[in-house]
Amino acid sequence: MEAIRDYMDTAGVRAWLVGGALRDLLSGLKPADLDLVTEADPVAAARGFADSTGGSFVLLSEEFRTCRVVAADRRCTYDFTAMRGGSITADLAYRDFTVNAMARGLPPDAELIDPFGGRDDLRAHRLAAVSPSIFRDDPLRLLRAARLEFAAGLVMGRDLEDMVRGQAALAGRPAAERTFGELVLLLQLPHTAAAVRRLDDLGLLKVLLPELCSLQGVKQNRYHHLDVYEHTLAHAETLARIVVEPASFFPETEEQIVRRRRRPGAGAAGWDFIMGFASLMHDIAKPCCAFTDSDGQTRFFEHDRRGSETARRILARFKAGARVSGAVSFLVAGHMRFESLIQAGTPGRRARLRYLRATHPFSPELIMMSVADRLSVRGPLVSGDDIRKHLRLAREMMVLSFAEEEVEPPPRIIDGDELMQDLGLGPGPVVGRILGRIEEEQRLGNITTREQAVAAARRFREELT
Repeated sequence: MEAIRDYMDTAGVRAWLVGGALRDLLSGLKPADLDLVTEADPVAAARGFADSTGGSFVLLSEEFRTCRVVAADRRCTYDFTAMRGGSITADLAYRDFTVNAMARGLPPDAELIDPFGGRDDLRAHRLAAVSPSIFRDDPLRLLRAARLEFAAGLVMGRDLEDMVRGQAALAGRPAAERTFGELVLLLQLPHTAAAVRRLDDLGLLKVLLPELCSLQGVKQNRYHHLDVYEHTLAHAETLARIVVEPASFFPETEEQIVRRRRRPGAGAAGWDFIMGFASLMHDIAKPCCAFTDSDGQTRFFEHDRRGSETARRILARFKAGARVSGAVSFLVAGHMRFESLIQAGTPGRRARLRYLRATHPFSPELIMMSVADRLSVRGPLVSGDDIRKHLRLAREMMVLSFAEEEVEPPPRIIDGDELMQDLGLGPGPVVGRILGRIEEEQRLGNITTREQAVAAARRFREELT
């Protein structure tokens, strides 16, 4: 904050701190992103500030003259916008909610400007509209209203709730990228399930994610005690408990899970969103896969594969990046693999290594998803022994997963070109699968020479072709 104050004072430029940054400061929080309104040219002001502090300048919108400066240490961003309406009070009237329609001047003026009672609403944890036209002016604010309840601890009054419900159909109008940006902030763990319930309550879920609404009322077999929709939200709630309190579920690998959660995702879509959204998608294809077998049991064959495809289509609709889409679809496609592993009885080391190879690089995430699934299935056909067995193997596999990440792969005895020449194979996925099987046997200590590798490769070729 001192850097921007000093620069504006030296440059003789009037500017005001506004929006969420000021709201956070008034709540006793330290914002990492500062929103500034200036009566000067925002582009010139931002470029000058970037040059004087060694920050990076980014033009966000040429049309609206909005730009950003990323601090040299990348710990803070400063967004500059031009003042609208000829005065700061007039500018605030264009904003969405009263708690965001306050301003505080940088030097020499530090007075709080609050024409709509935002300070009182903030103290009362109340979310109120600046004007009745806020959603018509920008329908993205419908999602933002829901997000602020979770992000800022604010509560919509009855009038604002009625406004949201009455104009929920407008939620499909904003650009897909803008909508996705709000969904990323809203649907991440640990409040994924609660956010979905709130969107449904406000009439926004059927506009933005109708596929989730289609899960409502879809009955399952006697392994389940909930329909697909309620099971999905129970899964997300349980997964949230796992990632918030990993020691309660995976005590031996708590530190590794905490570090893994901090890994960067793709842009704003970090680990918490990817896991939360994958949880919402894990059974998304069950309605289209449901059938009743001869015993009267409802089955959902291939819902994992088809759900992965559905998740990709949904994320493509929101123009999500390839990394996010790839991660979510991989998690959905692989969420049943652990069940196959446990059905083998007590899996040996070969089966465990195959599971880790098949689920790499998301083995820990899929193990957590499997536990969330198991704990969210409490039908009459599920016993306490089933749950205990699942949790015991999950903990063992989590330990092995992190241990295997530290193990250097064995030196390759034979490469793909040599393999194709020795076996008379052409390029293709079979070669990669054979090499994977050879590496597996090396890890198990069954192959140590090139001759053994070639002999094993001939056997694997017969199995795979």
